Amino acid sequence: MENLSEFGLTQNPLDSFTSWYEQAKSVEQNPEAMTLSTIDSKLRRPDSRTVLFKGLKSGCLTFYTNYTSNKSRELESNNEAAILFYWHVSKRQVRVQGKVTKMSPEDSKAYFRSRDRQSQLASYISEQSSPIEDKSALMKKLSEASARFDGDEIPFPVNWGGFLFEPYEFEFFVYGDYRINDRFLFQKTQQGWAITRLQP
Repeated sequence: MENLSEFGLTQNPLDSFTSWYEQAKSVEQNPEAMTLSTIDSKLRRPDSRTVLFKGLKSGCLTFYTNYTSNKSRELESNNEAAILFYWHVSKRQVRVQGKVTKMSPEDSKAYFRSRDRQSQLASYISEQSSPIEDKSALMKKLSEASARFDGDEIPFPVNWGGFLFEPYEFEFFVYGDYRINDRFLFQKTQQGWAITRLQP
């Protein structure tokens, strides 16, 4: 296999991902946007949505959400998931497979406290994925919570927190001319990471 450094990669996919992500931050509009795919066990079908990548922690990708949301319920019954980063300007994408676990309440609370007040309020009032009459009903809930906690600390919502996505497979994809793309698959083994070049 040719020199991985030609593509900004190393033998370590986490280091490679970090390097690509830092480069994407300088040119992409939303480099932290990632598509998270889960499995709805009851309907037996895949489910995807875009969430925000919030950094690496102990070798895991992190994101935060409402624990009563559809994605959280799906991860509760099947913690296998997939993530996709698509960086249009960079002509790159990263596909990741892994297992997801809940972050500790202490770490989730620390991140909650680091958010701006309006974001804290939005997380506090939201019953994510549950029906609501209209936008005005949602804004009323937000206004009422804002008035209730005026001058006070917003309580940490126990139904909200972070997830740790522990990867066991990465695919780094570089778009080429005439669809001659470069693809490198990293698969975790007991000895480390096995690397395979894939055809476009």
